[in-house]
Amino acid sequence: MRNWVISGGLGILVGVVIGEWWTIPSWQIGVYFVIAIICLGLFWTRYHSYIALFIWGSLFVVLGNWRLAAVLPIPQNDINSYDGQTVTFVGKIVDDPQVTLDAGKFTVIVQSFNDEIGVEGKVLIKTGRYPGYNYGNILNITCKISSTSSVDVSSYTKYLGRFNIYATCDYPQIDIKQEFAGNLLWRWLYQLKHYFLHITNQTMPEPTASLLAGLLLGVSATLPKQILDGFNTAGLTHIIALSGFNISIVAGAVLGLLRWLPLSLRLAVAIIAIWLFVLLTGAAPSAVRAGLMGMIILSAGLFGRLSDISVSLVLSAALMVVANPKILLGDIGFQLSFLATIGIIYFSPFLVSLNKTKFTVINNLVVPTLAALVMVTPILMISFGRVSIIAPLTNVLVVPLVPIAMLLGFWAVVGGMISPILGSVLGWVAWLPLRLVVAVAEYMKNLPWASVNLEVQFGWWLILYYLIIIGVLIWYYVAYNHRQLRSHH
Repeated sequence: MRNWVISGGLGILVGVVIGEWWTIPSWQIGVYFVIAIICLGLFWTRYHSYIALFIWGSLFVVLGNWRLAAVLPIPQNDINSYDGQTVTFVGKIVDDPQVTLDAGKFTVIVQSFNDEIGVEGKVLIKTGRYPGYNYGNILNITCKISSTSSVDVSSYTKYLGRFNIYATCDYPQIDIKQEFAGNLLWRWLYQLKHYFLHITNQTMPEPTASLLAGLLLGVSATLPKQILDGFNTAGLTHIIALSGFNISIVAGAVLGLLRWLPLSLRLAVAIIAIWLFVLLTGAAPSAVRAGLMGMIILSAGLFGRLSDISVSLVLSAALMVVANPKILLGDIGFQLSFLATIGIIYFSPFLVSLNKTKFTVINNLVVPTLAALVMVTPILMISFGRVSIIAPLTNVLVVPLVPIAMLLGFWAVVGGMISPILGSVLGWVAWLPLRLVVAVAEYMKNLPWASVNLEVQFGWWLILYYLIIIGVLIWYYVAYNHRQLRSHH
């Protein structure tokens, strides 16, 4: 059963990737299904199981291809068709506005348009930092529409397209028509998040307050540009983005603190802690995906059963891609979380086997970091046009500090909710590891050859890179299984 699930899940992922360049004509899908089902019946025996698995997987390749084709066309009545025109419309804010040091961004869904019927869609609005806007606001907006398809950056278009956003609008004229017309639960979650951020800023000084917000909530908008550049150069941006890495730290902290409890109970508490953390961040799609990936990493560490973990990993990825096929190639957060999880689970044992020393700290700290970097570096190169040469070293130095900073920072914020004085005292305790993280990034970014700018595109080299890794892993696990069999005889 495991093999069938993995084959089907991988088939969906492959079908979506193929769909970016070639879509199977709809009339061929039915014909292919009939032929494939007949072939499945012919080869459904133990002697032809691999052929049957291949046919089964190819069925899901077709399904994945069809699923992407179903969501790719931009609706004809989308507001982006008014590209270059100044229009007036009523829109509702449907996300949590992101406020940086000098600007604000939020998404509105069109409710009415110039008294015309049928115009729909979402618009990404960019405004000044003030006045502030909130989730659920109903706004009268007058602005010049820009279609994302006119932007010369395909990755940016894909990034917005995964949210079904095909139009942008910069610095419009806005009047608030109604204060709130959204979902009460989402408003409460966003208010909780902003209250947490407010206490964070009261508890400790900048830039450590913004760094803590990035570690705990994935909010990096208020970090100064020079620090963000330093994190990028040093290969540390992943620690301030919501990913399975951050959530696995939360789970690891819970498991460590509750070591006196039975394993099953610790696991249950850790899972609850993960989803409380996800809710605290506002339950953004990236946080939900990170929660799933973090749980998979946690399961791998607890049970060590690669067969079951493989099913969970492939199935969760396939289900998320079926729900929104655009995330596979358009959401770098999904790509990094998925690949880093694969690296930690599958590539780490291979790297551990290469370590002939008795220093277990290398296996526990250095190896997972290197395994994740091996898997994500090509994607970082394509997305950011830069590869950090010093990333392995900076991660080894910084990663041990992150759990300490997150734990102390969290308790400092909780203390700040109880008493500003208690929060300040605990905040200074948390300040030290946070400041060390910033100091490492600032020092490392100034080293010669800290990073290299590489303008690379997706191509055969990327496929070859991952095929080599797959080949190495197949060789390692086949050899490992042979050693296990010999040891039992």
